[in-house]
Amino acid sequence: MTGSDARRIALEILSRERAPGFRGPDPYDALSSRLLAPLVNRSRLIRLVLTQAVKRCPFDPRRILAIPPGRNPKALALFLSGLSDMPGEDPAGAALLESLLLSSASRPDGSPVARPGSEGLPGAFPEGIEAGWGYDFPWQGRAFYQPSGFPTVVCTSFVVDALAAARSESYGAALGAAVRFVLDSLERHECDEGVCFSYSPRDGSRVYNASLFAAKLLARGHEAGLDGELGDQASRAADYVVSRQSPDGSWAYGEAPHWRWVDGLHTGFVLETLVFLGDSLGSNRWDEAIGKGLRFYASELFGPDGTALYHPGRRYPVDPHTYAQGVLTWLAAGRAGFDVEVDPAAIAGRAVDLLWDGRRKGFLIRRSRFDASRTIHARWAQAWMFRALAALSRAETG
Repeated sequence: MTGSDARRIALEILSRERAPGFRGPDPYDALSSRLLAPLVNRSRLIRLVLTQAVKRCPFDPRRILAIPPGRNPKALALFLSGLSDMPGEDPAGAALLESLLLSSASRPDGSPVARPGSEGLPGAFPEGIEAGWGYDFPWQGRAFYQPSGFPTVVCTSFVVDALAAARSESYGAALGAAVRFVLDSLERHECDEGVCFSYSPRDGSRVYNASLFAAKLLARGHEAGLDGELGDQASRAADYVVSRQSPDGSWAYGEAPHWRWVDGLHTGFVLETLVFLGDSLGSNRWDEAIGKGLRFYASELFGPDGTALYHPGRRYPVDPHTYAQGVLTWLAAGRAGFDVEVDPAAIAGRAVDLLWDGRRKGFLIRRSRFDASRTIHARWAQAWMFRALAALSRAETG
């Protein structure tokens, strides 16, 4: 795929998603159904079943179930980051995205930061406040439940990334609020190998990519001169994750028994974030682990033609998020001087071949061996592929 092709498709995605104000369906939005609301609070199992049933439904049931299209802050952040790789393209859209992000920040208890009627400008972050970002719908994971708007470190990190890329005037205030959120509200596990931060204030999970996103926020705070200890805390979080690398170079998703799988998406998150931390903190202490991880990533999670595998050795499901992260991880590895063993342009080209619906200007959410889900999701497919294609366009065209 050429840089001009990547840019063309990215702009088609942007045109489609901008029209409804960046509102759209999400694979995990079942619990926002007004029709299913009486069932949501009954049990964790019911929430899991409802979520998976809607996600895997062969047709889109959202109108039937009264699931409204939402604005997901992570999707907004990905679109804003992508626009930052396309200078001069749609400045009005970038301004809208920034305003929507700033006005959707929440406190650690999930209550909104912005006052009613606030434009979401720097004043929405009172001095000393803790703040983060979460999804616009409630969702149930394997280990914990997240109410609508409740902040997580993953979503928060992507929003801060986007504000940094956009050179937002509110970046400093948002970063300070996010760093306080990490230090004061997340659970942490400390041991000789380092520190592991939780996914959110509501859980004590040890999920490796989530802890690294906390480290990324602390590293940004260190760069901004917020606190002399932030760099050390970020380094210790990276040390912890590196200590959990398997002999073959892989990482499981997390430490709980039900999180011992390996997948391409989260492997890409771990590697890209470790690359960022090494560059941000001026350290090469994780380079050996990164190189080993990249070799596993290339050999076990990509085909020779750039096909991105969701799990090692499994061609299905075909997933746009996994392709997008593959593009971003290999671009980051190349910028940092690591060997690029899989061509990002080839990964993007395979995603287009397998998942792009040119008539509807969207990427399908999922393709299995026998069928494909035809729903086009704003965050998981569209926002992620837009972010990846915009980054590829910039890398290919300079």
